[in-house]
Amino acid sequence: MKRPSLASIPIAGLAALCAAGFLIAAPASPGRPPQAATAPAPPVPVTVRVFDGNAFVSDLKLDDFELLEGGLAAKPQALFLVRKNAVERQEGALAVRPDFSRRIVLFFQLSDYNSKIAEAMQDLFEHGLVPGDTLEIQTPMGTYGLTPERLASKPRAVLARELSDIVRKDIGRGNMGYNSLLRDLRRIVRQISGAGRMGLGDTEGEIDDGTSLEQLLMGYAENLQQVEKMRVLNEEVLLRFGGGLGARPGLKSVYYFYQREFRPEIDSKTINALLLNNQDRQDILASVQTLFGMYNRDIILDQRRLKETFAGADATFNFLFMNKAPERIAGITMREQSEDIFKALSSISSATGGVTDSSQNPAASMKAALTATEACYVLYFTPSVAAPPGTFLDVDVKVKGRDYRVVYRAGYLSKS
Repeated sequence: MKRPSLASIPIAGLAALCAAGFLIAAPASPGRPPQAATAPAPPVPVTVRVFDGNAFVSDLKLDDFELLEGGLAAKPQALFLVRKNAVERQEGALAVRPDFSRRIVLFFQLSDYNSKIAEAMQDLFEHGLVPGDTLEIQTPMGTYGLTPERLASKPRAVLARELSDIVRKDIGRGNMGYNSLLRDLRRIVRQISGAGRMGLGDTEGEIDDGTSLEQLLMGYAENLQQVEKMRVLNEEVLLRFGGGLGARPGLKSVYYFYQREFRPEIDSKTINALLLNNQDRQDILASVQTLFGMYNRDIILDQRRLKETFAGADATFNFLFMNKAPERIAGITMREQSEDIFKALSSISSATGGVTDSSQNPAASMKAALTATEACYVLYFTPSVAAPPGTFLDVDVKVKGRDYRVVYRAGYLSKS
């Protein structure tokens, strides 16, 4: 779904941030193949999480890790075991002490508010956030920041309620147009199919308002186009967001809430009746054929570019997919239209070492993702290959001699 322009809305006790300040990460350059580096380069961090089943493995040492960079062996020079924002153990040395403060970003791409979001927010403030954390929330209407100082300025329960209320109002306001279009589509489809008020929980107007079949089909096609424009994930907006994360200090974790979407379509029985009963109406037949083309839309997102941007930003992207059952309305087929976006966002999660979770309960998903990302190793290595700035170099991390599940970012963007 295309998000409206982000506009900051001042809230008492909350510092509004501006999403327009995000920078786009440099695209990967085809350039020449990686070559041996000729001059020292700053060490590159790789956040790594190692699991034995679902349990985080916390007793690994620097020599336990193997690392490949651009297909070439690279020796990790320093290791930090970090839990939340505290360093529990360190091996090796760096010239400059890394910044392990946490920046947690909640990104709500939802068309309907879920009451469990308030529960998720309460759990985050009670058990997830620690002193020194920075929280950022993005809604369809604005971007809000909670600095460590603000976090300490009020009781946690109060802040959780305030933010939950902001998210609820912004989701409702930011999706009024989209949800209105969906209601119009359902009404038009019912009129075309002659279903009237046969749908479960259907409270829309009566079936016959005098609109001709030609006008109904035309209005349906126009509204469907508008819905598509509003719901399609805007790739450039997502790239700006991911690129902007690269300029932020500390450990960055994104929790991206996205809701399963359905599009109201004319059911096959009605389509067949329209074609059979209007053989002499070329305008009707042409309109129906146009709908077939719209139903078979082909939206292509550049998954490679998205993965490289977020992995290059050294941010952990957690994709929390909010499942829901389709409405049952007579004469209407509710067609899921989330597959393309699910595939793109889950690929970003995989490329950054994040969590992909599908649930009808956002509070449970948030809690599981927070637990899974609470602890990590941060490995630092000196690049052993040289490539033009902005080139994406693959990184591969393994634990020697053990069959653990190892998750980490897929690579980084070279700076020299």
